[in-house]
Amino acid sequence: MWNYVSSKKNPRWLWHAIDRRTSQVLAYVFGGRKDEVFLQLEKLLLPFGIKRYCTDGWGAYERHLPTENHEVGKRKTQRIERKHLRLRTRIKRLVRKTISGLTQRH
Repeated sequence: MWNYVSSKKNPRWLWHAIDRRTSQVLAYVFGGRKDEVFLQLEKLLLPFGIKRYCTDGWGAYERHLPTENHEVGKRKTQRIERKHLRLRTRIKRLVRKTISGLTQRH
């Protein structure tokens, strides 16, 4: 999931991993869309002993995950995409001008 800071020329990504059974976030990292940031997330996931990764197939995953432990496709990433949608919806509610305008008047 990504957004930008100050301008669209300054994108920042939220990298996070969820447990598919419980939908709980196991670890997360903020940063650019770079291999180094993914490697930070991977390091945070080591204590969990993860045996299988389901991803969207971005290049960093292909370069750093063993093929036999990596599954690419939308079918198994639907829960994390749903979490992204919920987060985007909630964030938009916080920054809408109509809400901030109402709170300033009262």
